[in-house]
Amino acid sequence: MDQVLDSLCRDEEDRMVLTLVRYIREKGMKPGDKLPSIRTFATELGVSQSQVRSGCLRAAAMGVLKIVPRSGCYLADVTLSGIIGPFTLLFEAMYMNVQPPLIDLYELKTTLERGIAKRVAVIRTIEDLAELKRLLDAMETATEHAEMVRLDELFHEKLASSTRNPLFFSLMQVIHSMLRQSRLSYKDFVSEFPQSRKDHRALYEALRDQDALKAGDIAEQHSNRRKLLLVKNY
Repeated sequence: MDQVLDSLCRDEEDRMVLTLVRYIREKGMKPGDKLPSIRTFATELGVSQSQVRSGCLRAAAMGVLKIVPRSGCYLADVTLSGIIGPFTLLFEAMYMNVQPPLIDLYELKTTLERGIAKRVAVIRTIEDLAELKRLLDAMETATEHAEMVRLDELFHEKLASSTRNPLFFSLMQVIHSMLRQSRLSYKDFVSEFPQSRKDHRALYEALRDQDALKAGDIAEQHSNRRKLLLVKNY
């Protein structure tokens, strides 16, 4: 694993960040713990003070460390919820002047949603089903394009959160953020929404019945509809 991470480092600052992270892990440090001074760090790690300083600055920009002037560097409380915003903004910035790779995004979404649906069918709770049912009922009365998109996102994000795996939820949020503009500008979204509601209802019933295979198939077919339309129109 360490060799893989080393290969992903782009420059000396990345390597220094990786060294800092390894140090934090080996020392069993917790959020709020203060790191050694730059001088102490440099001596202990056998690197220059400027290397440590540059690594700390990049780690702080990534949200790993918190630098307090005239006090030092402290380990930040790194959580998925804390980094999802910057992560999403980074992806959006990458495609600021170009069309996002919609087919690739829907392919990723399809793969994720099949796995999500199969897992949720096994571990869903009564509370999960109640919230999904509430969203389904809200979809039945939605008339505005933007509200339909919002409810669709909430439904799929609720599915992702029901896996009890925060990575699924975070990835789904990123994908939705990147797809949102194209979905809001897609002129047939409203006319296709009844089919989407039908798919959601069928998926809900499979989850209720704890039929993992059926739930996975429905989720895959549902997500594939838009991807197939995009492929057809390319």
